[in-house]
Amino acid sequence: MRKMCGWARYKIEYLKNWRRYVQTLAEAVKSVIPGSETYVFGGAAENRLTVLSDIDVLVIIDKYLTDREKRRVKKSILDEASRRGLPWDYPVEIHVVSREESKKYFKYSGKLIKIRA
Repeated sequence: MRKMCGWARYKIEYLKNWRRYVQTLAEAVKSVIPGSETYVFGGAAENRLTVLSDIDVLVIIDKYLTDREKRRVKKSILDEASRRGLPWDYPVEIHVVSREESKKYFKYSGKLIKIRA
């Protein structure tokens, strides 16, 4: 069996700490959008992270937003999370959806983990 190179080992260890970083992100989400819910899905939730993974975070809000509004909300969340200690290079993908839009995530995602802030 081949040894893992330094970068790959670093990246896997970085990703393994996803719960700590997602907790920081969830706290930022609550600050930016009170009443929202935060979940992790995908590889992190299903324990199948690789060096190419990112951490998929679902943010559920009460109303529908346009794509432009979603981009603004994501930026606000990341700015706040950064102020709270989320590393600038942490591989996170934020999905902001309405309660109605969230139904497809619950239907088609293998597993979702709710993050309490």
